[in-house]
Amino acid sequence: MVTVIEEDGTISKAIVAKEAAKDVADVFVKNKVQVSWADARPGPLMTALDWLLPILTLLAIGIIGWRVFASMGGHGSFEIADSAGGQTVTFKDVAGVDEARAELSETIDFLRDPLKFGRLGGRAPRGILLSGPPGTGKTLLARAAANEARVPFLSVSGSSFQEKFAGLGAARVRRLFARARKLAPCVIFIDEIDALGRRRGRGNDSASADQDQTLNQLLVEMDGFEQLGAVVVIASTNRPDILDQALTRPGRFDREITVNLADLRGREQILKVHARNLKLEDGLDLSWIARGTPGFSGADLANLLNEAAIFATRDNSPAVGRPHVEYARDKILMGVERLGFMMDEDERYATAVHEAGHVAVGLAVKNGDPIHKVSILPRGRALGVTQALPERDRLMKKREYLEDQVAMLLGGRAAEMLLLDTMTAGASNDIERAVEIARKMVAEFGMSPLGPIHLGRPEDPHSQTLLDRIEKATNDIIDAQLKRACDVVDSKREEIARLVAGLMDHDTLDSDEIQISFGLKAEQAAA
Repeated sequence: MVTVIEEDGTISKAIVAKEAAKDVADVFVKNKVQVSWADARPGPLMTALDWLLPILTLLAIGIIGWRVFASMGGHGSFEIADSAGGQTVTFKDVAGVDEARAELSETIDFLRDPLKFGRLGGRAPRGILLSGPPGTGKTLLARAAANEARVPFLSVSGSSFQEKFAGLGAARVRRLFARARKLAPCVIFIDEIDALGRRRGRGNDSASADQDQTLNQLLVEMDGFEQLGAVVVIASTNRPDILDQALTRPGRFDREITVNLADLRGREQILKVHARNLKLEDGLDLSWIARGTPGFSGADLANLLNEAAIFATRDNSPAVGRPHVEYARDKILMGVERLGFMMDEDERYATAVHEAGHVAVGLAVKNGDPIHKVSILPRGRALGVTQALPERDRLMKKREYLEDQVAMLLGGRAAEMLLLDTMTAGASNDIERAVEIARKMVAEFGMSPLGPIHLGRPEDPHSQTLLDRIEKATNDIIDAQLKRACDVVDSKREEIARLVAGLMDHDTLDSDEIQISFGLKAEQAAA
């Protein structure tokens, strides 16, 4: 740098290349300008920074590169447990799914003693697909298998293979199976495999192409030129319908175990498992709870007992009793009571009439479920609730049962029309559910004059004429059941008035009080 001090004291500075410095100095000397030289050597701090800055830059680049590598599929991208991970769940803790447990335990025995099962030439299944509704115990079965197998157990989730960088899912699949071959015999468990194994060819975008590539790698690893040997793949999903057919074929997933909702006996067994650590009253019968919870999954039953235990603790009770279980069941089925919500008398009366219409029709039909309880206390988003509990598990629903369901759902609207001479928005959910049942009766179950027709998937092409005929048949069912509900309400005006009066006084009535209001237990009313 050249610094020029003029006669008037003005200071000017300029940067001059090192090669031209001598020529600039000669020009100043030639023009008789005084030139002085200053030592421009950098100090110790600048010298240290000159050495440190490149090193720190390289170090930062290395750290950033390592982080990017890790996110792009390094060994720390997802956890793989080489053992059961301290699991304490065994097959004895899995109740209500005996068939699924037997199928899975047989495969585990095959891994423990391959000579015993392979003496006739058989081989262990390469893959087992656990499918079923949420909460039925699929992951619990896998945990039990991890504990019972006594072999390395690699556990991952289907979403672990998805990443923002293309091509990384396939690399993770290769690394997972390479590690499994080193640990063989072992078990690979892929939870929610539908995130990984969706049907290919769904779109032309890059995301779909990358997902298809990941699935292709999984297909090759499970049944390609290089056989897995003593490696069993267990996967779980509640959407088996969207899985690729090449993934679910024999040779990849040899067995598909359906983990269904438990029946009455299975629910009682599940309740016994979850009640081990609870203090129950001596008179509390678990079979009674099982009979009153049709359609509950294992997770629902566990939540039921937990809610009952919480309520019993809050109530300062020494043990969990029947009222606590009923409170928990009502909370799960009907929602939490909105105690701070106040309705005026006109709205309470309209709600009572609406719910009484449901009850009247529910008692009049022959194939419906028994009425268990009716309430006009606001719960969840509903201002009132009528609870009907099935007496048994219904594995097959007849047309008469579905028609009775539609009539009962429309009973509230019928009571509004006849007794209040108006209509309220409170029937919106009832109408939605009634139309859904009627439409399934027409378009799926073939229970209409149109005969056995099935629409299939929404994206399938359909003629407008067929859709119009389905709509008309659905409306015919709704109109017929609404007229039926109106006839029942018109013939039960006195009984409905008594039930409405009871609801206005007590807010909630159980099955015995409902039957007394309708004269079905006159002797109890006299007493």
